[in-house]
Amino acid sequence: MADPLIYVRAVHFAATLAAAGAVLFLVLIAEPAFGGVGEATRITALVRARLRLIVWLGLVVAVISGVAWLFLTAAAMSGRPLAQVFAQGVLWTVLAQTNFGRDWLVRLVLAGLLAAAFAPSLSAPRIKSVGVKTALVILAAALAGTLAWAGHAAGGVGREAIVHPSADVLHLVAAAAWVGALVPLALLLNACAQDNSVLAIARIATLRFSTLGIVSVGTLLVTGVINSWYLAGSIAALLGSDYGRLLLAKIALFLGMVAIAAVNRLRLTPRIVQDAQPAAQQALRQLRRNAVVEACAGALVIMIVGVLGTLPPASHAQHHAAYGAVPADAAFVHIHSEQGMADVTIEPGRAGTAHAIIRLWNADFDTLASREVTLTLTAPAAGSKPISRVARQTPDESWRVDGIELSQPGNWTVVVSAVLGPAKRLVLDAPIVIEPQ
Repeated sequence: MADPLIYVRAVHFAATLAAAGAVLFLVLIAEPAFGGVGEATRITALVRARLRLIVWLGLVVAVISGVAWLFLTAAAMSGRPLAQVFAQGVLWTVLAQTNFGRDWLVRLVLAGLLAAAFAPSLSAPRIKSVGVKTALVILAAALAGTLAWAGHAAGGVGREAIVHPSADVLHLVAAAAWVGALVPLALLLNACAQDNSVLAIARIATLRFSTLGIVSVGTLLVTGVINSWYLAGSIAALLGSDYGRLLLAKIALFLGMVAIAAVNRLRLTPRIVQDAQPAAQQALRQLRRNAVVEACAGALVIMIVGVLGTLPPASHAQHHAAYGAVPADAAFVHIHSEQGMADVTIEPGRAGTAHAIIRLWNADFDTLASREVTLTLTAPAAGSKPISRVARQTPDESWRVDGIELSQPGNWTVVVSAVLGPAKRLVLDAPIVIEPQ
């Protein structure tokens, strides 16, 4: 837990989900509840002010932590100290020529657009325009969903390259709509608990949040199963790796939150909606406490997510252990498909002369027999001519290519073509980052 990237990732995820969740809550829950009772001015003004504060604080912290994440990632990719990430265009290389950098730029633009769309609400008593509401919902969902390309979901090929990121996007949007909206819900319920005359606001908000929660939890369950399948792959991997055990802890916390949500939905929400005022107020206070407990559990889940992003997925742990750690100065990419997998290690992973080691695996992480392997590398510059070399097999059943001239740093394309049989060929491709010399 000494890696500062863990904490930066956790803070960034928390700030993003908080900002997006507050926007979604304000537009989809709070405004309809306020409008449904004819605008109780004092309470609605108080809640709106607090929700706006969450949005702005969340966006500011998300941008600051995003900058820190970018610098830490650039330092890790280049092997340079933080103070030197501007040297030799390292930061620009990461921004312009890596998936993480491009996603970072997109998310920075989204944060700016969300801030610009939300700014007019500071001087307006309520958000009336349907167009503005639609834009806010879309931008908030996009800001949360694009976190998917900063994690493991960005590494697949073939069908996985579509299914896994799509599931992760929906997973993050659902998390923002539910977990990110728990603190806003608690704030609204707390304000309503102080004034019996606005109990109707709490009733409308609770019903709308309950409906949104059901959709969000269902989405989280389905997409969570998909993500776990790709990232864990087996029960043995879940139980036998740090990644798997942390993922199980995350699942346990999520199930606990679902249990509390079930109590809220089946017991407390009907009492708030149907019972007379004293009993309804008591149920409201219990629901508020439960929302705070769920939010705390959600914070623990986000902390676990911060750690998981720095670990190799459980599904990859077994074959990594087979040949030891990747050298510190090497560039590495794991490419996988339904037909087979390849690990490509280029050492040193920077511009200049290097050699490549290729290891082929089947779905059970056993060595995949091949008759011939060809490695093709293409530089990031437009019009670059691919470097294609036939690899030679080594005694440990890996394949090696020596004397590769890497002309420039950046996000190269690597293609592994393996002849497996008379009419069977495996072709895998992926980006790989080559650092400045």
